[in-house]
Amino acid sequence: MSLLASLLDVFASTVLPVFLVATAGFILVRKIPLDGRTLGRIVFYLASPSLVFRSLYGMNVTTTALQHELVVVTSIYLVTGLIGWLLGRDLRRGERSALTLASAISNNGNMGLPISLFALGEAGLALATVYYAISAFLTNTLGVIVASTGSTSLGRALRQSLQAPVLYAAVLGLTFNLLAVPVPDTLYRAIEIMAGAAIPSMLVLLGIQLSATRIESADGVVWRSTFVRLIISPVVAIGLCLLLGVGGLERQVLVLQAAMPTAVVTTVLATEFNTKPTLVATAVLFSTIASMATLSVVLLLI
Repeated sequence: MSLLASLLDVFASTVLPVFLVATAGFILVRKIPLDGRTLGRIVFYLASPSLVFRSLYGMNVTTTALQHELVVVTSIYLVTGLIGWLLGRDLRRGERSALTLASAISNNGNMGLPISLFALGEAGLALATVYYAISAFLTNTLGVIVASTGSTSLGRALRQSLQAPVLYAAVLGLTFNLLAVPVPDTLYRAIEIMAGAAIPSMLVLLGIQLSATRIESADGVVWRSTFVRLIISPVVAIGLCLLLGVGGLERQVLVLQAAMPTAVVTTVLATEFNTKPTLVATAVLFSTIASMATLSVVLLLI
């Protein structure tokens, strides 16, 4: 099979299904009035935490692997954010903060989880949920500080991060797993039902959120942040994995998650702190579309 044929096969089997579901949400909200905020809250408070708990509770992973994930995810977050900040030296303060956010915060939920599942199976999904939980905490702490350009306190950022249910789900899932704490069948089946709704709901929500994106022409931020997210970030992940001696499925998940486009949640932070929200939304949309090609290449390489 030729390289192009292999690339198209990877795209059709793994990347395209994700974008088709997101596109369905994009089209549906254009035809029928939908309350994306309500769906977002269902995903945020119920479906996503259930998926994280189920994946971590049932996975078979070593403490060393968890430590690797913590080090790699945190390092990628800091390095890509720093590169974004340095690339924005010629920009105004608000645009520079927007570039930093769009460079550092990747879409490890809506896109990272389903693509990891399709490409690497349930074992890959379990490791991807660890990445997602760590990145969610960093987004709700460091991301808040960057979005506010230093006007908020660390205490406020930490209080906001503690409002994310996915963090508690991750802690409970890992704790119950390591201590072999049994979960009653009735409760676990309820969690499984909600977890099963998480990935399709996330993808539909992604389409709804992208549909509401307002475009702003600002190549200086969009092109730079997209380059950092889709090219620099996976390269950094590969370097860190080689440095730490991480291989196999764990490395595949880390590199794949690092290659995800800018997360939609960056627009929420940018809007709340008035950090060029339209500009950030443009970066999200552009990087998401561009990732159809770059993710296919990354998947082929790993």
